[in-house]
Amino acid sequence: MMFPKGGWELDESKEQAALRESVEEAGVRGNVECELGKWDFMSKRYGTFYEGYMFPLLVKEELALWPEQNVRQRTWMSVKEARDVCQHWWMKEALDILVERLTSLQQHKGQNISTCL
Repeated sequence: MMFPKGGWELDESKEQAALRESVEEAGVRGNVECELGKWDFMSKRYGTFYEGYMFPLLVKEELALWPEQNVRQRTWMSVKEARDVCQHWWMKEALDILVERLTSLQQHKGQNISTCL
């Protein structure tokens, strides 16, 4: 299991790149939410370290056709299922941060707090 990821172009922000990668790799569009964090990871393909910024996406639309649908499968699953099949520690950590953020927001519902806890 992989989260959509990739580099960002010189003419786009990290958030725009996250949205583009979500369309290309998962065939979904939505609202990019506040950054979960930054992790360094080793690229298997190039054998070098990269910085990975993780953003949650509030999905608003599933596309019937998307650029990488022939090489990637979109699968919806529970948080527990996603955590169980995550291949990388940093993806599990990002998922844990998202769950913690959403839990905190739910607990403070109705209070005036930042959505980027």
